[in-house]
Amino acid sequence: MISVEIKQYTIQELCELTGYTRRTIRYYIQEGLIPPPAGRGRGGFYNDSHVGKLLQIKALQERGFNLATIAGLIKKEELNTGDNIREIWIKYEVVPGMEISVSRDLEDIHKRKIDDIIKVARLLLKESSNDEQ
Repeated sequence: MISVEIKQYTIQELCELTGYTRRTIRYYIQEGLIPPPAGRGRGGFYNDSHVGKLLQIKALQERGFNLATIAGLIKKEELNTGDNIREIWIKYEVVPGMEISVSRDLEDIHKRKIDDIIKVARLLLKESSNDEQ
């Protein structure tokens, strides 16, 4: 029987292997670019898949891609391989009690249009409340 040892890395070791700071790695986890570590708290650890993903991100950045584009490429790749990343949604308050939720991918592409939609919605709601009085 062949035993395969899975390497486990601390966040410090991950930083040394990839050249990223702890803060950047945590940001990439928050944004869904890489999965969170296995385990919890100080016992959390990273593995070779984290190293590979971070090196892939670094290579794409060196080729001039921004994070939004990289996130799209990673998402497309993971959809093709069956891996799942969590989708991030941005909430915009139109008025108290009413929000518009927009996926991060769409928000990155259409930020100005989304701002315009929110302005129009606020204006329409303001007009309708004036008509009711």
